[in-house]
Amino acid sequence: MNKKITVGITLAFIFIAIALTFTATMIYSMNLFDQKIVSIQERESLYDKISQIDSFVRQNYYRNVDDGKILDGLARGYISGTGDAEIKYFTNQEYTRILETKGGKLCGIGVEHEVNGSGFIQITEVHPSTSAEKIGMEAGDTIVMVNDEDALELGAEKVAEALYGSEGDEVTLTYSREGMDYTFTFVYGQYETRSIVSYEVEGYAYFRFMSFTLLTGDQFQEELAERLSSGTIKGLILDLRNTDGGYDLNVVAKIMDRLIGQSTMISGIYNGGYTKVLYTSDRDSVEMPVAVLINGGTKGYSELFAAAMGECNNVRLVGEQTYGSGTYGVFDQFTDGTALYVPVCELLAFGTVRYNEIGVTPDFVTASFDDFVIPDGEPSILQDLQLRKAVEVLDSEF
Repeated sequence: MNKKITVGITLAFIFIAIALTFTATMIYSMNLFDQKIVSIQERESLYDKISQIDSFVRQNYYRNVDDGKILDGLARGYISGTGDAEIKYFTNQEYTRILETKGGKLCGIGVEHEVNGSGFIQITEVHPSTSAEKIGMEAGDTIVMVNDEDALELGAEKVAEALYGSEGDEVTLTYSREGMDYTFTFVYGQYETRSIVSYEVEGYAYFRFMSFTLLTGDQFQEELAERLSSGTIKGLILDLRNTDGGYDLNVVAKIMDRLIGQSTMISGIYNGGYTKVLYTSDRDSVEMPVAVLINGGTKGYSELFAAAMGECNNVRLVGEQTYGSGTYGVFDQFTDGTALYVPVCELLAFGTVRYNEIGVTPDFVTASFDDFVIPDGEPSILQDLQLRKAVEVLDSEF
């Protein structure tokens, strides 16, 4: 009799469990269905609104509509609506330029540039064996006309785009030098960028990272070996000012591995709070004092580099607070050649240090002269206050 009661109770519990499981599943499914219905309704509302706008404009606008520009505008508008400046949309031309820059090989007139205080594009470096060098363009020249159009009216972005193009094509530029204007026709051609230069400064090996490309790791190894071969170098000064670290995290990680001893170099925090180790370093590293120069123009993976180096006992950070962009993202290229860049995780330097939306704070805060421009040539501690401070810190602390 007892055995029969026990079996009955057991069966009852089983039926109750089945019923509860079924109920829970139905509730979950209904909630999921409701969410999908809301999502579909929202999307339909969105598409209807776009359709209404498109229909009204095409029926009433007195000019023709460029479908390509409309699609680009829709994509940029969607991304703008996320409120995240790290999500970016690139046209076919823009994405092609990114791939070229990432590879360290570009097609253009052969110059590096920046926007000066007056809003003009100013040349900062002329690459050898390029159209710009053959014509005689020099660092400091300011572009004032592009194909007979005023540079300020075009805007710095359009002028910068004119410095690059398809091999063999031409562009006519007018540039100003010491009050005189010069007009020449430049021919676009392939050239390899030099992303790093090095000098000896007060007994220290100074490395300026101008950009990060697939060639930067090997270029750094070459420059480092050459500087250390003298046997007289007291330490290193790494200049990361005004550099964004590029788009390839592997490049920066490779350089960091050469400078940081065995540790977790880089981790990422993904959606849901999940943390994953992305890169570790081995024991092989340069054992000498290091100063890292940073400022508000130090962005992206350059900040990661600085933040990780700053956790090492033999490293001091000198300069100003960095920009505060610390995410890792991926590209997705569409069939029309356009592309989307989306951050997938927040980066942690040394596995624990957060700097996204915060920036990296230097150990020694030092401002530069108001009119100071980092030279492409050999630096001077008389003109560069931050570099001078780096030398003083290394001399006093190590």
